Amino acid sequence: MGLVRALLPLSRVTARLGPGPGRRLLGAALTRCLAPGWVLLRPPPAPRRLAWAEEATAVYRTLAEAEGARPRDRDLLARSLVWHAYTLVLVGRCEQAYTVLDASSDVPDARWPPAQRALQLHLRAQALFGLARLDEALGSAGEAVAAYRRLVPARRDRTLGGLPGALRTYALVLAALRRTEESVAAYEECVGLLRDMSLGELSHAILVRVRALCELTSGLEALGRYEEALSVGREARDAADPVMVRVAPEIVRPLRVRLFADLARCLEVTGDLAAARTTAAEAVAEARTLAVRDRAAGEPLLVMALDRLGDQLGELGDLAAESAVRRELVELSAALASERPDVYEPLLAVCLERLAGCHEASGDRRDAVRAGERAVAAYRRAAALDPPVHEPQLARVLADLSRLREDDGDLDGAIGDAREAVALTRRLAEADWPVHHALTAGRLRVLGRVLHRAGDHGAAVACYAESEAILVDEAADSGAGRYAASLAAARSGLSLALAAEARAHLADGRADDAVAALRSLLALTRRADGTHVHARCVTAFADARAEHRDTVVPAWTRATGQDFPTFVYRLSKDVSGESPTGGN
Repeated sequence: MGLVRALLPLSRVTARLGPGPGRRLLGAALTRCLAPGWVLLRPPPAPRRLAWAEEATAVYRTLAEAEGARPRDRDLLARSLVWHAYTLVLVGRCEQAYTVLDASSDVPDARWPPAQRALQLHLRAQALFGLARLDEALGSAGEAVAAYRRLVPARRDRTLGGLPGALRTYALVLAALRRTEESVAAYEECVGLLRDMSLGELSHAILVRVRALCELTSGLEALGRYEEALSVGREARDAADPVMVRVAPEIVRPLRVRLFADLARCLEVTGDLAAARTTAAEAVAEARTLAVRDRAAGEPLLVMALDRLGDQLGELGDLAAESAVRRELVELSAALASERPDVYEPLLAVCLERLAGCHEASGDRRDAVRAGERAVAAYRRAAALDPPVHEPQLARVLADLSRLREDDGDLDGAIGDAREAVALTRRLAEADWPVHHALTAGRLRVLGRVLHRAGDHGAAVACYAESEAILVDEAADSGAGRYAASLAAARSGLSLALAAEARAHLADGRADDAVAALRSLLALTRRADGTHVHARCVTAFADARAEHRDTVVPAWTRATGQDFPTFVYRLSKDVSGESPTGGN
């Protein structure tokens, strides 16, 4: 191929001197230059290959449209258009590639060898995938696989790896459509074919092998097949070695970043936390190198790698190191969001959420609140761009911020955030009742807890009572088991609020209002199974009788016509005296 490139100027002179044979010679030379060479030889720059493809197409078009053109000239024009599309796909100009492929099919009376037709279908699938037209891409990729199954392509037709390459594209599209199991099956067939190839055959498909192994590792990890992912990942790591990085850095280095991140996750799940941290650090190092050379490609991968490293540090309990990684993540995401807010504002919000969680785990409450405030602001900006997607996340993070403010002692701020979370979730429930109605119950518990701490016991009782009613309604439709823990938490919070409300009324001399709260607490005890709820009821009645006998007993008799109860405890199958998780 090097000799052919060197002789291109001479071929162009020949084309000018002998328009017929000379142009055919030039077209053949240009097409030969476009074909991939030995894998360990660095290919020519993409712009040069694109220029050759355009020149070859122009040469063959002149021949095909000339008077007395041969049928072979039309065949070669169609083939040159396919090569042109190939070079356009390489540089990511998928819309143009798709147009050129259509033009190749429109060449009149052109004959299509089976291998050339399979290659055209494969390129069409790749162009459609690049345009995010996934359903169409899947159809074309499936046709390409079927076409390659029917033939044994000659060496010159193995441009994209033949059947293994088509299978890899088919699997890639399936993965993008979230049909992960089917995708993994296609990748496994692809990798099996590649393993059976001779060294000579593999030299034409070695990049397909690297990609397929790395992407198969991701698919296996997504399916939870961690041991298999580790096995394939080790093979992928050997395939994507430093030699391949030097040969095709723009392809292999991003693959290595994702591969190391996937392997770190698999090692974490299988219990090797030290190796997981080391591998995640390798992913970060690769991503940093890529970001220096290609910021647009490297920085998003660096975000992903840093996030995975932060996860591993968190698993190891190294909160100081995790905080440093999370802070870097936030800075990087903020820089990206300033350039592409539609893409990176949600990512920034997630990074801020995790930073807030890291600060909270470290006991840095004030820093946790600050990070939570920034997360809310980022989600507000994201929700302004795409409300249906990001408003539910905004409601969730508002509830989280309320909890953080409450822990930090800012009860007024916590009440404001919780009220907004409840209002937003109610509005979302109007549009999507099955999804958001039950979530409203959780947000009401958050508001009820902070209102109770702030001393507004009546408002807290109203929140917990509504939360309970929502969950009872949901449990009737979906089964009690699904909402049992949430319902127990709502009733636990309601018992605390009712007991506190009764005490407050008695302290203010409002015995009738205290009796109303005690009656509600007694009714709650009759319908709740939690031992701690019953114990609170017993305590509330005993304290009321001991401290306010002269007022509460007559008020009870007036309201109920019965004596003040001396025993309100009900035996329960729940023998635990502890509040449920998230109790109030």
